[in-house]
Amino acid sequence: MNERYDHYDSWAWLYDETIGPCYGIEQFTVLERVLLPHLSPGAHLFDLCCGTGQLIRSLLKAGYQVTGLDGSEEMLVRARVNAPEADYILEDARKYREVGKYDAAFSTSASLNHIPTLADLRAVFANIFASLRNDGIFVFDLNHPEQMKKWWRDRPLEGTLNKDWAWMVTPSYQSEENKGQFRVTTARRSKNNPFFSAFLRPFKIALYKLLSRERFIGLRLKLIQGLAKIEPHWDHRQMEFSVTGHSLEDILKILKEVGFHQVDLQALDGKSDLDADHSAYFICRKENGGA
Repeated sequence: MNERYDHYDSWAWLYDETIGPCYGIEQFTVLERVLLPHLSPGAHLFDLCCGTGQLIRSLLKAGYQVTGLDGSEEMLVRARVNAPEADYILEDARKYREVGKYDAAFSTSASLNHIPTLADLRAVFANIFASLRNDGIFVFDLNHPEQMKKWWRDRPLEGTLNKDWAWMVTPSYQSEENKGQFRVTTARRSKNNPFFSAFLRPFKIALYKLLSRERFIGLRLKLIQGLAKIEPHWDHRQMEFSVTGHSLEDILKILKEVGFHQVDLQALDGKSDLDADHSAYFICRKENGGA
């Protein structure tokens, strides 16, 4: 068992620049609906797998006390810049617990899909249950097998291109093994470019700006795929991260086994019926008197 998820360090700059701010806005909206109305002003919240802290920043502005945990040191370096008033813990989620410390806990953006096995998830859930006060709430979301089977088809799904960097995510899923991967392709502009490359740069910048529009996503992803030929002097890298498509039935069973007897399951928009287009949201309560 890894003590930390330090292989995510190399992804921190990209997450902070692109995905983190967007996800922070989206997930704050979800928490406003499913979690915050049930909390007292100034409640102490625990952000499990907090990333670069954009969601924490919004919660601090709303008046909550927040502690964030992540296994990546570089993620937390950036989180401390984005939300310096919060407390941060560098630790593996399967190891950390502080009994009765938090009023609520949450894990967003399908972070717990990165926990590889049901036994590991049981350890995480047990830690969260122990760390919550009575009547504490735990909210998290997961990408589930039906959703991953539909969308994770080894084709580029999203990506951004601008004058200084580019990134693209290509997810894949093996349903027979309930295992998935997402490949992150990145490119960053080098400071030292040959004269000819510098001469062409204004034309490239205009092209990249045009392709940044949402309607050109297909062309944008194709260009990013061949960007090494267009920008040979940029720093080009690929990272691959493994995830698991945990069965929703298995997750519900484990949550109840560790003590969460009240568990609601819904889609992103609050509908009770899940489908292959949306991730699954779990809303779990530690009843008063829970061990």
